Amino acid sequence: MKWLAIALAVLAAFVVALIVGPMLLGDKGYVLISLGSTAIEMTVISFCILVIGAVIAWYVLSRFALWALSLITGSHKWFGTLGERKRKRAFYDGLHAMAAGDFESAQKSLGKTTNGDFEGVNYLASAQIAFANNDLSKARYFLVQATDFPNAKVAATVMHARIDVAEEKYDAALEKLDELDEKERENKQVVQLKAQILAKLGKWQVLQENLSTWRKALPKADYTAWSQRIAKGKFAEIASKQGAVELKSYWDTLPRKLRHDDAYRAAYVQQLLDQGMHADAQQHLVEWQKRGPNSALFPLFTQLNLPDASPSLRLLESWIKQDEENVALYSTLGQVAFNSGDDVLAEKALLKATKMKSRKEDLLLLSAISERHQDTATALQLYKEGQQLAG
Repeated sequence: MKWLAIALAVLAAFVVALIVGPMLLGDKGYVLISLGSTAIEMTVISFCILVIGAVIAWYVLSRFALWALSLITGSHKWFGTLGERKRKRAFYDGLHAMAAGDFESAQKSLGKTTNGDFEGVNYLASAQIAFANNDLSKARYFLVQATDFPNAKVAATVMHARIDVAEEKYDAALEKLDELDEKERENKQVVQLKAQILAKLGKWQVLQENLSTWRKALPKADYTAWSQRIAKGKFAEIASKQGAVELKSYWDTLPRKLRHDDAYRAAYVQQLLDQGMHADAQQHLVEWQKRGPNSALFPLFTQLNLPDASPSLRLLESWIKQDEENVALYSTLGQVAFNSGDDVLAEKALLKATKMKSRKEDLLLLSAISERHQDTATALQLYKEGQQLAG
């Protein structure tokens, strides 16, 4: 509007100059226009006003013609705005129907949004509906469309990769995730999915090499869980292919940092237990917890099953002296003692634990001790009490 105000001001000044100028000079002048036998005579002022009027009329008529043309072709702003409103209404109707589980109506509504700018969300929603209907080819089609929108690219790629995983096309899924740029590959969902795929493929070494670079993208709990899972996978692979002796040799060759990592230690002890090497497992559990219970290693005590569990029993009893109200210590002591055949100590510890808090596993173990001593009545009573409690 600023340019229009300036134009009108200049035009007004020009008209004033045309009127005032001749009045000051005392000569208005004239213009003669001859068309055959017709002659038109007018003052300079009249002629200038006529020209200005003609220019204004031409401008108005040209704008009117363009407006009329836009109506005919359907590209007028009014029509565009109306179409955009309809697409937005269809988009929201589609999302509402999808949330309500009415996938048929949702897909019908979202099908009307293809010409709108929804940053790819409409295609993502359509893909989700197709996936829920087990129409994977249609889901893939919509996801390909969604990747054309920068803000939807990561989500579309992750969804597409998950479809590959559902069809056990793990290499294809990895290829899609690797096509993302460096910043996009740091996305938490991308990292977690890639880790799951590598684990499915048993590529533990590759997963281990990548895990250090994913530390910022993963919560601490997830990072620890993956570290332990990697260790378990590698140890299980070595034990199954080369045996327990080779597993122990492999552990000794690991870098000091990994041998002091709680996740790796827990995975190694677990593999020793799985291989039936309970004496070696006990040795490490006791040695690595001299300073107190370790959350990753402590639960493994209950899996020990060997005649001489005295090192573990002494360690547990020393912890109880320092923390006499810890139910888990009494319960674990009872389990280790039971597995080693020391029913007297096991019953004493479990009764203490049960007195502090009744737990299913402790009552069932007490039932097993009574059954061992052929006290079927007590065993049955304790068993019933245990079954009534949550685990």
